[in-house]
Amino acid sequence: MSKSKLNPADLATPLSEEEFDELDEFLVSDVTSEDTLTIEGLDGYLTAMAIGPTTVPPSYWLPGVWGPSENDAPAFETTDQAQHILGLILRNMNGIVISLEDDPDEFEPVFGFSRVDDSEREYIDGEAWAFGFMQGLSVVRADWQALFDSEKGREWLSPLHLMGSEELTPEEQQLIDTPEQREALTKQIPASVAAIYRFWLPHRQAVHERKLAAAKLRTEPKVGRNDPCPCGSGKKFKKCCGAADTLH
Repeated sequence: MSKSKLNPADLATPLSEEEFDELDEFLVSDVTSEDTLTIEGLDGYLTAMAIGPTTVPPSYWLPGVWGPSENDAPAFETTDQAQHILGLILRNMNGIVISLEDDPDEFEPVFGFSRVDDSEREYIDGEAWAFGFMQGLSVVRADWQALFDSEKGREWLSPLHLMGSEELTPEEQQLIDTPEQREALTKQIPASVAAIYRFWLPHRQAVHERKLAAAKLRTEPKVGRNDPCPCGSGKKFKKCCGAADTLH
């Protein structure tokens, strides 16, 4: 495995096929635990992070990639290897974000395939992807409450829930009994992702604008007591907006 230091300038570069395969191989290697997400599960997990209402820092969601326990964290050979793998994961995440921003309707989840017994028929299988997505959603589930409260939101989440949740009712289980049913649900997932992405888009934009406004306030020079008031009254700041009993 090639190893390199994590360079922030490279994080916007999409993964090459070779790097994608390298990450895939690492996730199922002996270095990781049995509970570590597969490449399909990771794609679903990162997609949940990308389309949700909150910007979640990697330090918060990264442990969930490896498994539910602190003991699931991989035993990296070196710090460089850890930084290299982290870089691949972050670049994969940014690639998902860029794809969704470009056209959510053209977003292509990384699904697997399955066969039943000796059948030559191959079915599209989104179980691992949906499991990863639901795991990602659970990291900040409270932030998603508005979607759960929406009738359309629950409809969009339905195929993801059926394919990716560990606990289903007997009635729900009957909806995924056959490979044909699971394939049909899997094919509904891309449209659900696009709809959920658009549902949270106004919220994400509002949060982004508030952060920009806060950053602007922090960088603007402080007005002195004897400086002209920025409201344009022509008075000194201390005699205008700087006075405690003055309102504009």
